[in-house]
Amino acid sequence: MEESKTKRTRIIYSKDPAYKLVPATGAWGGVSPQREIIVDFYVDNLRSPDSVEITTVGEDIKKEDRTPAESPIDRVLQFGIVMRPDIARSIGKFLVKKADEAFVGEQKEEGDN
Repeated sequence: MEESKTKRTRIIYSKDPAYKLVPATGAWGGVSPQREIIVDFYVDNLRSPDSVEITTVGEDIKKEDRTPAESPIDRVLQFGIVMRPDIARSIGKFLVKKADEAFVGEQKEEGDN
C-alpha cells in the first residue's frame, strides 16, 4: 500500500511593470470561433461637449454656450481578456463569491446603525 504524499507549492506574487488598476462599469463579450471566452471591460462616461463658447464682461462669465456632443455617453473599452472556458468559469465563481461577501459586509454596516 502506497502512502499518499502531501505536496505544498509556494506561489510568489509580483506585479508586471505595466500593471495598473483600471475601473470598470461593465463588460461585453462572447465566445470566439475557437471556443475561447472574450470579454472587454469598459467604463461609461458622460461625453464632453464638442465645444464651449464663453462670453465674459471684464472678469465675469456672463454666458456659456455648449455645443452638445453627438452622443451623451462615451463607452470607453479599457482592456480585453481572452481565456479558456474553464478559467472564465473559475474567475466567475470567484467574482460572485467576492461580491456576495461585499454585500454581506454592506448589510452588517447598515444594521449597525
